[in-house]
Amino acid sequence: MTSPRPHEDAAADRNHAAEIDAALAVVVGSRHPPLRLATSPAALLAAAPSPAPLTRDAPVRLMPRWRPHGPRGGSPVLTGASWPEPDGALGRVWATSEGLVVGLGDQPRGGSEAPLAEPWWVAGEAAGRCLDRDVVVDLGDAAGRSADDAEATVEALVCGLGVGRSAALGAQIGTEIGTEIGTEMAATPLVVVPEDLLPAARRGLSTSAAVHLARLITSAPPSVATPESIAGWATAGAHAVGAQCEVLDPEALRAGGYGGVLAVGAGSAEPPQLVRIRWDGRCADTRNDATTPGVAPADLSVVGKGVTFDSGGLSLKSPAAMQDMRADCAGAAAALAVVLSLAARRAPLTVEAVLPLAENLPGPGATRPGDVVRTHSGRLVQVLDTDFEGRVLLADALTDASASRPRLLVDVATLTYQAVTALGPEIGAVFARDDDDAAAVLSAAARAGEPLWRLPLARRYRDRVDIGWALRNHPLDDTGRAITAALFLAEFVPPTQPWVHLDVAGPSWRGDPSCDGATGFGVRTLMELARALERPPGGSPG
Repeated sequence: MTSPRPHEDAAADRNHAAEIDAALAVVVGSRHPPLRLATSPAALLAAAPSPAPLTRDAPVRLMPRWRPHGPRGGSPVLTGASWPEPDGALGRVWATSEGLVVGLGDQPRGGSEAPLAEPWWVAGEAAGRCLDRDVVVDLGDAAGRSADDAEATVEALVCGLGVGRSAALGAQIGTEIGTEIGTEMAATPLVVVPEDLLPAARRGLSTSAAVHLARLITSAPPSVATPESIAGWATAGAHAVGAQCEVLDPEALRAGGYGGVLAVGAGSAEPPQLVRIRWDGRCADTRNDATTPGVAPADLSVVGKGVTFDSGGLSLKSPAAMQDMRADCAGAAAALAVVLSLAARRAPLTVEAVLPLAENLPGPGATRPGDVVRTHSGRLVQVLDTDFEGRVLLADALTDASASRPRLLVDVATLTYQAVTALGPEIGAVFARDDDDAAAVLSAAARAGEPLWRLPLARRYRDRVDIGWALRNHPLDDTGRAITAALFLAEFVPPTQPWVHLDVAGPSWRGDPSCDGATGFGVRTLMELARALERPPGGSPG
């Protein structure tokens, strides 16, 4: 019998909950981020306890195009790429005689299929995973022709560096979770950016913490990221940033008529929850009293699907299909991370998150195929397939979120594999009733570097889900299921309510079920969308 290798010991002893606590602390500002920012190399020398000259050998060098042998003939060694490389060079990192070289590949020309910021985000994350030195960002002419392009580039780059650095630190934590991330400021790499781009870099660093938190929650074992655990992290985070937070337990869910959430969680010993978080940044600068309910409509309300594990219920999935189903809470993790991050940076807008949380298991009391559920809206739902649970869960949350009449309501869900069939594993699907609402989200996604593509909300298929006396959760058809899922959700959003549905089943995960494969997809788009909505009500959200 062979002895376990050192990394196997670390994996076995890994404390996922403590890692999430540490990431949450960075988001809310009680722990230092994994990078520092400055605007000149002089700041680097001033900040270092033992100043060292900043030479050409020190920085990470970000090259607009791949150079097979690195500058001056350095030998390329792939060290840090963790994402697929669509064009064969994107995100590759080489150790060379001049430090680290990141190949960005051919620069995209824009459009939803190739966001400008995407290669900079990928390169930043790849570099961040092996970053052990200070960085001077020199964009040259690769940032694009406009100031907006330069801002988007730096924001994406710093966000990627922060996420990569956080991932590397998290991997080192293992059993040493007590080590404070960033407490030793001298050991925290400094990123030097042009002065006019410092605000963009700060946004990127803030967003990186939210992405990292969303990834950890989604990737955590389902025995760790339970409905109650996620509700607990939400409560702790909201308290730390002064946001309002309310958690509905099963008794409160029954009293409020949340039949959809209860039906999905009925087979599990883990009690379902529904969490509401609200940050009202348009009120006074002082922190909100968490006992005072909000009055004004939210600028942005985000509903995140939170199935912490999806076995399919009594309509049981195959063993292979269940292996990565801890990722079915990716939407809730993204929504939680976004609202806490916005509150932590005192964003001047009102934002809400509604997180329906449940574990879908075939235990005693589980919902059966053919059961009829009364949802929070009063609409009846006939559950024909308990593995089509996400839309039933979201029905209650969308009704809840619509009640406050937000300027824009967005739901984020790992909802259907047919979105992956249509768009592949790296592009998320967008559904909307209104062209302007869809354009607002697509514009935010393009700027954030997250590829999304709009699919039709085709009402010609509505009769597949609306049977008159009830809605059915299965369309009885193998085609168009991403569309019929969106049509089902639309029945729980008032026709006049601006609403966009994001199906992120593909890009929310990378790699096999044994890895930390969550990507945090959607966080950057929602953060950019919130920034666009910071204008006073009455302006266009786009």
